Amino acid sequence: MSTILLIPWIIFGFKHPDYRFIGLTQTRKSIATLVIVEVVLWTLLVLLLRRPNPEIAGQGSFAWTYQFIYEKGIFPTFVITENIHGSLGDQIDNKYKLVYLITALILDYVILFLISPRLIQIFHSKRASARAENIFDD
Repeated sequence: MSTILLIPWIIFGFKHPDYRFIGLTQTRKSIATLVIVEVVLWTLLVLLLRRPNPEIAGQGSFAWTYQFIYEKGIFPTFVITENIHGSLGDQIDNKYKLVYLITALILDYVILFLISPRLIQIFHSKRASARAENIFDD
């Protein structure tokens, strides 16, 4: 669900392929808006979480409760941390929920970079320069 949030920024990147900011086809304003939306979503999810109830499985666990709403922050964090140490993911879920926000912002950047026309432009410029070198070498 949180990945669907990126659709307006993907469309913006294709409509304005000449804009450049931190390696993306975005503007400062569009990236700032994305960060604000991401922080607001994460904050709302943290505030909506009820007090832990040990009698109900998953109650009080951010990852368990919002795994399908905030998947781009939770799943990568859990995959990496569970491979490092079995209980590290649970410790992050209990004490360091901010890691999910940071992971989601990193994934926002990666997804916008991979889906943007900027990557296509980079490949085209490399092919053009390789062709130019081949022409001059002959």
